[in-house]
Amino acid sequence: MRLKKLIVYATIFLLPIMVKAQEMAYPKKIKVVLLGTFHYGKTADKNSTSFPDLFTAKRQQELDEIVNKLANIHPSTVFIEAPKIYQPKSDINYDLYLKGLLKDSSDLRNEIAQIGYRLAKKSSISSPVCVDYKQEIRYDLVEKFEKGIGADSTIQYPKFFDIPYPFTDTTQRISLKKMNLSNYYIGLNNEYHRRSNEFDYLHYALNYGYQDDYSGTELTASWYNRNLKIFTNILRELKPKDSCIVILFGSGHTAILRQFFENHPSFEIIELDNILR
Repeated sequence: MRLKKLIVYATIFLLPIMVKAQEMAYPKKIKVVLLGTFHYGKTADKNSTSFPDLFTAKRQQELDEIVNKLANIHPSTVFIEAPKIYQPKSDINYDLYLKGLLKDSSDLRNEIAQIGYRLAKKSSISSPVCVDYKQEIRYDLVEKFEKGIGADSTIQYPKFFDIPYPFTDTTQRISLKKMNLSNYYIGLNNEYHRRSNEFDYLHYALNYGYQDDYSGTELTASWYNRNLKIFTNILRELKPKDSCIVILFGSGHTAILRQFFENHPSFEIIELDNILR
């Protein structure tokens, strides 16, 4: 009986102390900058973009301007789109980058080096953190389903999927060739482009399937599943010093990651528009 009372008293008096310690360990609100990007040059990702003038003086100055503005918010950690097992290799590349020894290759020509390493160096961060999670997403099943039923005129598609494409605002078009990088990134990360990106998964993908076949739905679920694992990896890597973090991932990822961060009470999203303008 006495032991039970001690446990009750310990709980009553120690719990507030434990909660207070937790509050001291991490900020109540960790600021989050979601820098959705295109992938520089040729990659297997459908979001890759040709960037032939990357090393021109103009583009390098634009990258410096972006990084300088990001550094002004004092990020403590930069998270990058590379699998966790790539961390040792990334650390080596970052060390070479700091010494000016990272040779002209795919390692230097991608956004991880051009923005991630550059920002980490400017902000005196030890090394960007790899948090990607590679996962098979069965686009092939959707493609086979589409081809398989395309010739079958007896199948009636749900009419709702035939609604007009809603993202046709020409004023929202962005062009890497015609814009500086700051404005391009602002456009790529605005609400309009986030919603158009999500529409592919929340509308078009769901059209692939019939009766008990949910091929498209499973594709969307796999995409969310992968990004939820990326979100988990980020949470696992957070440290008490992290009052502000930058997440450099393909814009398709950041559109979904934003949903997770927005709905978690420990985070506050800082709009890229407010930083780069």
